[in-house]
Amino acid sequence: MTIFWRLILAHFIADFTFQTNKVATWKRESRMGMLIHILTHPLVTYALTWPYLSMPWVQTHWIQLNGWVCVALLAVFHWLEDEWRVWSIKETGSPDSTGFFLWDQVVHLTMILAFSPTASILKPDPWVLPVLCIVLISHFISVLVFFLENDLWGNSQVLGNKKYRYIAERLIGAGLFLLPGPFFLLAFGWIGWIVHLHYARSQERTWVHLVVGNMAVVLLGLLARGLLLS
Repeated sequence: MTIFWRLILAHFIADFTFQTNKVATWKRESRMGMLIHILTHPLVTYALTWPYLSMPWVQTHWIQLNGWVCVALLAVFHWLEDEWRVWSIKETGSPDSTGFFLWDQVVHLTMILAFSPTASILKPDPWVLPVLCIVLISHFISVLVFFLENDLWGNSQVLGNKKYRYIAERLIGAGLFLLPGPFFLLAFGWIGWIVHLHYARSQERTWVHLVVGNMAVVLLGLLARGLLLS
């Protein structure tokens, strides 16, 4: 069974791929924005876990919860965590930092683990983890770099007008790792070319962007290669 990994994939799709810059700002400024963001999670999760929703996911001596209920409860807890994070930043002056961002993700993933059938954790569908690699290397890494740069310099351009170009560059680099035989080494040539363009011409990326982005390309590209070509 693949429920746990499908839940993880659904979370990252809803929390990063579908949470655009506008949605991220909107949810901090209005209840409607928060509602739209929160509703995205159960919709994506129900779609990805559809075959398993009628099965019992949580069973104890006192209660038994099926997938429909567990996904709804995950949406509620996601809403509570996001509301608390927004309130903490606005009302208590907590810094909207990398640490807070990562803590927020730890809380969400812990709740997913709590509502997942234990037996499903180690058996992902063959397509789930490669798709998760794509989501991580694109939008998750962009957001991570954004927070790191903000912590260091007080601003970041990684989510600006060139956001999708940067994402495309990382996806191309990771995709080259899927080439057969020794041709996957072209990925390192691509990374070298991106570094060359930065230092020799544009200088539009920070060293954090270069290091984190290229490390993600290598690690997730090799992981996807191992998953798909093994």
